[in-house]
Amino acid sequence: MASVITKPTPYPDEAALVEQAKSDPAAFGVLYDRYVDRIYGYALRETRDVAAAQDVTAATFEKALRHLRRFRWDQMGLAPWLYRIARNEIVQQYRRDKRLSPLITGDDDTSERSAGPHLWEARPIESAVLSGERDRALHDALGRLSAADRELLTLRFLEQLSTEDVAHILDCSRDNVYVRLHRALGRLREQLGAHEVK
Repeated sequence: MASVITKPTPYPDEAALVEQAKSDPAAFGVLYDRYVDRIYGYALRETRDVAAAQDVTAATFEKALRHLRRFRWDQMGLAPWLYRIARNEIVQQYRRDKRLSPLITGDDDTSERSAGPHLWEARPIESAVLSGERDRALHDALGRLSAADRELLTLRFLEQLSTEDVAHILDCSRDNVYVRLHRALGRLREQLGAHEVK
């Protein structure tokens, strides 16, 4: 008898819950509750627009519900699958509405856009760890990075996804993620060093 290899998850019951959610909307509701804030936060950081982030989040979970029967644990975990759907929705939003923060063009002129609160300012854990001047310097340095670097650092460090999960989301190899992370962190250090964080 062949066994299915499941990906590690922060929720030990998640594999069974996903299987149950394929036929039970209440079980999908539990999955929704577990991930909605994370997906919304990711969408908000990437789009920098509250309404667009809400639209992306809604579309992500609508597509997840529609396609859950095709989800397979042996390909990737649930979190990277949801983030990949969200990323695709963000790209679609950008194509429909050119004013959003671009993931695919690298045009990062977002300084004049009023997008509401950024999640790293709203999360008490990150705010407690990074205080005052350092928090602002990190925020500014991230804002000066390319959209690709910002997305990569957001997924790995703010969303705390594994490099394997990030590779699934970005559809590249794990080795490529390591190389890109190394380079993005170097550029972040340069940005922080240029503005002397003390």
